[in-house]
Amino acid sequence: MVQDSSILSLGGDLGGGVGGSPAVGQNFIPSSVPNTFAPSPTPAALSSGLNDLFELSTGMAISTGGYVTPKSVWLPAVKAKGLEISGTFSRRQGQMYMDMTFTNKALQHMTDFAIQFNKNSFGVIPTTPLPIHTPLMPSQSIEVSLPLNTIGPVMKMDPLNNLQVAVKNNIDVFYFSGLIPLNIFFVEDGKMERQVFLATWKDIPNENELQYQIKECHLNADTVSGKLQNDNIYTIAKRNVEGQDMLYQSLKLTNGIWILAELRIQPGNPNYTLSLKCRAPEVTQYVYQVYYSVLKN
Repeated sequence: MVQDSSILSLGGDLGGGVGGSPAVGQNFIPSSVPNTFAPSPTPAALSSGLNDLFELSTGMAISTGGYVTPKSVWLPAVKAKGLEISGTFSRRQGQMYMDMTFTNKALQHMTDFAIQFNKNSFGVIPTTPLPIHTPLMPSQSIEVSLPLNTIGPVMKMDPLNNLQVAVKNNIDVFYFSGLIPLNIFFVEDGKMERQVFLATWKDIPNENELQYQIKECHLNADTVSGKLQNDNIYTIAKRNVEGQDMLYQSLKLTNGIWILAELRIQPGNPNYTLSLKCRAPEVTQYVYQVYYSVLKN
């Protein structure tokens, strides 16, 4: 059996400072966070196909890199004395990145950049200082790829994937927040053994199972498996049950939490049914968002 001993230390404060970047001279004020989460779709019944997992065949796909959300403006110039920051998050070759564009829309040059993160649900901190080594001149833009790790202090955020950021330059300190797509936390060794999957699915309480719909999707099961595997969502088994393709999948987060999935695809029906089971069910709506983004793009 898989023991999810490292379930999110939700609300846990590990203490300690944020490493990897110079301090910005002002501490964050922790957000007040509600104790409960909104999503509560109806639990789905355990599929009969699960019991036949041992007999299933599965195809492997070659990973070509995961889905990356298009950059959005995190810090508008009007709120940061001319500094504009747009960005997104990515996972490449097992490494997490915060990919940003810094643009100077002011009339003076900018120097002395530094970045700091507030405590967050996954302990995300920069691995290195902000790699901007030359002045950012008026009307100039620079692309920055900041490597991240998850060894920082943990504090449950609302929403769970919210990241609060402070950026300093020679003019001032500026604050913004961004939502981290959960797939950057999907690790490469997230493929569960079939017997372990079956036992774990049965062991996780039924009330932890949440069901979602992915509508207007026109992909076959093999294409779906390949796209999802690029984001470290692994198909353990595939089975045809009464004309429906059933994909049984697993993924693991950086903090050791496993998510188990059953994806039902019916030929001719563009609406897929996704059932997710996890010992920390508050993460499942964010996993669903990844499935939706990957399969719809």
